[in-house]
Amino acid sequence: MTIGKLKGNTACPDRLPPRSRRLLYGAAASLIAVVLAGGAWFLFSRGQAAVGCEGLGQDRRVKSALGSHYSSEMSCSELGAAVRTSTTGGGAGPRTKAQADSMKQVLLAVNDSVDGDGRAVAADLRKPLAESLAGYANDVQEILDGVSSEYFDADGQDDPAWQDKDEAGYHFSVYYGDLVNVLLAVAEDPAAYAVLRNAQTEWGAAQLASLSSATMGKNLVAAPTPNASALGAYDAIAADVVRRKGASSGAQWTGTVFKALHRPATIAPAPPPSALSDRITKSWRASLVSVPAGQRTDRLGRQGLFMFTTWAEAVGMSRERAEVVGELYRLSSESGYGRLMSRLKMS
Repeated sequence: MTIGKLKGNTACPDRLPPRSRRLLYGAAASLIAVVLAGGAWFLFSRGQAAVGCEGLGQDRRVKSALGSHYSSEMSCSELGAAVRTSTTGGGAGPRTKAQADSMKQVLLAVNDSVDGDGRAVAADLRKPLAESLAGYANDVQEILDGVSSEYFDADGQDDPAWQDKDEAGYHFSVYYGDLVNVLLAVAEDPAAYAVLRNAQTEWGAAQLASLSSATMGKNLVAAPTPNASALGAYDAIAADVVRRKGASSGAQWTGTVFKALHRPATIAPAPPPSALSDRITKSWRASLVSVPAGQRTDRLGRQGLFMFTTWAEAVGMSRERAEVVGELYRLSSESGYGRLMSRLKMS
């Protein structure tokens, strides 16, 4: 694989080439800001009050991204709706260049607006942001996986969206750390987290369904393990949210997530579902129904392997061959989890 060029600050660990990335995270100081606005005090503290929308709504990148959908008098919920419309058109892909560029600029603006810990986003914005990003599950997956030179080459702040090789739509990329900050902030809302994870489930199932067992047999390393890597990253995000919320609130958050994971994604990315992808997603969701509270984290951690095994059985792959590829899925999931957890521990 050709390693993409370095852009910007080459000392930043998120900008190191994928295969030589070093965990050199600098300690990030927690910021507690007390702001007087409209005659009332708003406390911005870790995991509590959320950053307001006023500053975000005035950001030049957001104004440009929203275009005709922008209004200087928008409420927070109206801003979220405008973001969703401008970045996805309110439906499934493929995405236009304008939509993908808008998604990138909104994400960058949100990343700059969150607090020092990268957690707080206004409550009314969390689900709309999740629904917008859910429409780019393929791009989010590749950024979280972190090994695609194509995405690495295009993650600078000024890099535009690009058209895929099939000319079926446009894609965007950002620095890994910028995306993670936004995902962590959005995940405070369990419904928003479930939207993102459901979208990843739909996308991963579509990738698997597009393969043939013969193709997999000839080239095992071509297995779409980035799905498992992204799911591992979502596992790490969930673990961080639960840790910060504490035992009681964390259990409530997880319970809400599990219920929401039984339902399809709000905005499914292209390609459209097929009979096989539906079989994979329905099998996964059915497996969540009766999981005891104490086993939910472990069940989520096995999602990537579960989805692959369901596919392998459906296409008649031999057990020996499936075990080899299944090991790749397990390792990929652990890698995605470990990379994000390492970042959290160093921040």
